[in-house]
Amino acid sequence: MGIVARLKRERLYVKALGLSYLLTQRAVSPGLTRAKSRYGEIFFRPADSDLKTFWDTLGAREYDLAKFPQYATVRRIYDAALAQGQMPVIIDAGANIGTACIWFSQQFPAARILAVEPDPANLEVLRLNTRGRNVEIVEATIGARAGSVSLVPGDASWGVQTVRGGDVPITTVAELLSRVENGRLLLVKIDIEGFEDDLFSEATDWIAQAPAIFIEPHDWMLPGRRSSRSFRAAIGPEFDMLISGENLIFVRDDGAETASI
Repeated sequence: MGIVARLKRERLYVKALGLSYLLTQRAVSPGLTRAKSRYGEIFFRPADSDLKTFWDTLGAREYDLAKFPQYATVRRIYDAALAQGQMPVIIDAGANIGTACIWFSQQFPAARILAVEPDPANLEVLRLNTRGRNVEIVEATIGARAGSVSLVPGDASWGVQTVRGGDVPITTVAELLSRVENGRLLLVKIDIEGFEDDLFSEATDWIAQAPAIFIEPHDWMLPGRRSSRSFRAAIGPEFDMLISGENLIFVRDDGAETASI
């Protein structure tokens, strides 16, 4: 990459993270850097996809519901759950290094965020980026039913895929919700590199309880596999569909602000 391209890239990262990101960088171990940002202390691997992930989430704000009028619906459900003594639950499936967790913890600071991530290298950075936040890390992938998977490396840490059979456990939405006493499902973010075809293949009753679902489909990456087919069949017509960056956002409001799982 030429110097002009690098300068343009750094300008984007400063826009997303603040000037402190540029001024406070310090290597803490081989391949891992720490810096201060407007979101607090962050950790990233400069040679990997981490900074691009920070830009997508905190610069381009791909998970920012507040730019849509439907945010009022989700916010109302969040506030109603708290008023009823319930715990709003956010599931970040494919949490990677925690950038979406950081964003959601800013938007919904009283929620419980369950960060599901199967890759050990990502988990190391995820723990650092979410410490002190309202985040619980679940070392697993997410699927329709219990079992296990093996990991298939991608071209960068954000591209790790999963296939059934292996030694990495699979959790389910129902199991995740059982971890939270008096939990109320608020939002599910899904970026699992094609494994969405498994997640939505069965046991999808939880969709009717989710006010908002973020999903990055991967048909573009897996031509002919139709990895979004089960999701498209399961989602139903009750949601508004929005587009934000690489994500589709589905928001519903059936008036059941105080329903619990």
